[in-house]
Amino acid sequence: MRGLSLIRSRFFLSLYASFTAILLVTSVLVGTFVAKTSVALLRSDQEESMKSFCRLLEPQAREALARGEVGALAGSLAALRESTGVRITLVLPDGKVIEDTHEDPGLMDDHRLRPEVLDSLATDFGVSRRFSRTVRFEMLYVAKALRAEGKLLGHVRVSLPLRIAREELAEVRSSVLIGTGLGFLLALVLGVFLARRFTIPLAEVTTVAKDLSAGRLESRVRMHRSDEIGVLAQSLDQLADEVTSRIAAMSQEDAKLRAMLSGMIEAVFAVDEQDRIAFCNQAARDDFFPGKGLVEGERLWEVAPIAALDELLEAARSGRGDTRAEIEVHRDGRERTLVVHAGAFLGGGRRGVVVVSHDITELRKLERIRRDFVANVSHELKTPLAAIKGFVETLLTGALHDDDNNERFLRRIDVNVERLNHLVSDLLELARVESKEQGFAAADVPWADVVDEVARRNEEILARKGLALRRDVDPSHAVRGDRESMVRILENLIDNAAKYTAEGHVSVRTRLDGDACVLEVSDTGIGIPGRDLPRVFERFYRVDKARSSDVEGTGLGLSIVRNLVRKLNGDVRVESEVGVGSTFSVELPAAR
Repeated sequence: MRGLSLIRSRFFLSLYASFTAILLVTSVLVGTFVAKTSVALLRSDQEESMKSFCRLLEPQAREALARGEVGALAGSLAALRESTGVRITLVLPDGKVIEDTHEDPGLMDDHRLRPEVLDSLATDFGVSRRFSRTVRFEMLYVAKALRAEGKLLGHVRVSLPLRIAREELAEVRSSVLIGTGLGFLLALVLGVFLARRFTIPLAEVTTVAKDLSAGRLESRVRMHRSDEIGVLAQSLDQLADEVTSRIAAMSQEDAKLRAMLSGMIEAVFAVDEQDRIAFCNQAARDDFFPGKGLVEGERLWEVAPIAALDELLEAARSGRGDTRAEIEVHRDGRERTLVVHAGAFLGGGRRGVVVVSHDITELRKLERIRRDFVANVSHELKTPLAAIKGFVETLLTGALHDDDNNERFLRRIDVNVERLNHLVSDLLELARVESKEQGFAAADVPWADVVDEVARRNEEILARKGLALRRDVDPSHAVRGDRESMVRILENLIDNAAKYTAEGHVSVRTRLDGDACVLEVSDTGIGIPGRDLPRVFERFYRVDKARSSDVEGTGLGLSIVRNLVRKLNGDVRVESEVGVGSTFSVELPAAR
């Protein structure tokens, strides 16, 4: 596999191709130089050999020419020819050949103008390479002038066919070519190992670099070399360690930040320059992107088309005006009020906007309830006070002595004082119930005992209105609660049912629902419209005040019921149909 990867490595192929090209050029140049040098040396050796041959023949040839006994040399020259293959020629000063080992001297031309003969007159030896018309092939000629006492006696010339020289040169070239080829092949094999020595470490460094860029931060080279590649590998490992450490620190900080943002009650999200959502916490999903799933990367106006939010982002980017606004959104079938802050930021060379919002729906609701409470209390106090003031002024202006009316006026004053007394008592009761300091001594209380007590207390009131009280209460149905609070809850519910029921009956029943015990109080009264159901437990809230204006009461009874139920860790609900009646359900933890 490693060999295959090396074959596919561009660096290995490039390095090996460059090495091969350099090696090929070097081998050709060296081979050519060695071949030429070898040929030159071989030719020089041949010429020196021929010169040595001439020196060897010089004494005998000089003596023979001086005595005129050239024929005596014929035998020895023939022997030399047989043993060496060298052609030997004796030439007189006038160019006449008097002896030749290969041809008949009488048939040979005048040799006085032959190049080697002419050159031998000026130097010790004359050398020539040419085609011989006598023997019909190229020859190497070496001639030496023979002198005695300054007189030219003639020339001795030796020659050798160039065919022999070419054969020797061919052997030399073949040897050089074979040697160069073997050296080239050996260098190629060694080049593979040398290239591997550089390519494999660089491939490992490249692999680790790719792993790091792909996020596999545990990848390391771990190479022990002292050259530049080793330094590169060690530097890459150190860089990887540093990057891993920094990414781990950044990831930890990012995780902390995301955990903090995700756990915030406030909605937080950020958008980039193109209004694409970069981050949002769960509160932001609930407030702005309910049911949208993963919104990161989506455009804000596509998942939350809110014009006021777009204007706020534009203001934050331009830096103009206040970057705070109250935005109304509709979620889960109801309107919610959000206070939204937007601020521009610059990170990583890119600009964006971070948005933080807080749900103030409950705050606005409480403000409205407070305003309504003040208005209602003022109205509830003003009405009986105005009546009392009117009756008192009437009495003071002379009606005090009117025996027909003074007692009636005083009774009306007493009724309004009692109304004020009930209002103040209910207000004090509501304040006490809503007080966080008030606690209850929890005990197992049967609903049957509570229903019996409340029935006795309200028997006269129900009888006066002609209403029957129907009971379906199991004596074993008990709750973990406070008896006094339970009595107050049931008494207010029956009182409320009696006020808004002209004829019919009021029913009280209990049932078990899992770990809870449910008390239900039903009536056959005027009922409650659906739009008013969410507000019936608010203080002083009256359903259709025109229809219930003749009903006496402070409007705080159901508010007291709701707060008492919550104190007992329970829940209260109402179901109603106009003209049919209403059913209030109180769910409290069942006794163990």
